[in-house]
Amino acid sequence: MTLVKLNKGIYNKKNKLNDLTGSEWQYSTKTVISKSYPSNLQHKIRSQHGGQKPPELCADIIKIFTKKNCLILDPLCGVGGSLIGAALTNRKAIGIEINNKWIKIYKKVCKLEKLEEFPVYLGDCNNIINKKIKNNSIDFVITDVPYWIMDKLKKTRSKLARNSKLSNFNKIKLQSKEEWLKEMKDIFSNVVKVLKNNSYMAVFIGDLYRGKEYNQLSAELAKEITSIQNFKLKSDIIWVDNSKMLHIYGYPYAYIPSLIHQHILIFRKEIDIIKTTN
Repeated sequence: MTLVKLNKGIYNKKNKLNDLTGSEWQYSTKTVISKSYPSNLQHKIRSQHGGQKPPELCADIIKIFTKKNCLILDPLCGVGGSLIGAALTNRKAIGIEINNKWIKIYKKVCKLEKLEEFPVYLGDCNNIINKKIKNNSIDFVITDVPYWIMDKLKKTRSKLARNSKLSNFNKIKLQSKEEWLKEMKDIFSNVVKVLKNNSYMAVFIGDLYRGKEYNQLSAELAKEITSIQNFKLKSDIIWVDNSKMLHIYGYPYAYIPSLIHQHILIFRKEIDIIKTTN
């Protein structure tokens, strides 16, 4: 029989993507995540990194696109929310991080929570991907990209923004948006080589309001990644972060948004087969 009745629903043995039942699969196709995630798993320690994501959110995404024991890569792993998510779901993972401070925090959290600790390479992700990761070896990629100039602007309307806890991603003083997009494209051009054919990638990216203008970074980044051969955009999942504090910007003179959502861009590596006629 191809259908198996489980306590959580009906599982189809033909399911090659994940371990979800039919009802779980249906729920997972929702394009908005409004679930509130608890501040657990050493949240206070992990929050030293201003861009850390809830590990249980990462776990929910990982369960959609992988089966147990699949291998996950986060090329920009920070304090390892994605790696913790992999451990919570019985997957394996590899991380890459340029700042050793965040790696130490990840290891400390694993020790305190008694979670499996996965290897994290210290250094530039492009070099490490090319030297350490085999082509077509990764089942799923999940990562949170460094935001363009968020951690480098000296003048903003908010003290909180000026005191951002995000560390400098690179040594460039202040990138233009075009330079940032090129750097992201370079990274994902290497990532696509190590991802297995027909496998997926999830990329967290928030939009940005700077310089009296709304920057739809999610759309611009999606355009750059889909310009890479074999990457196809499959979805844009909106994560509503209900833990975000609302700020009063512009009042009472102009409307300025208080962003409480992020995008999770979903891509798939698909090899185009060119048919030839004899």
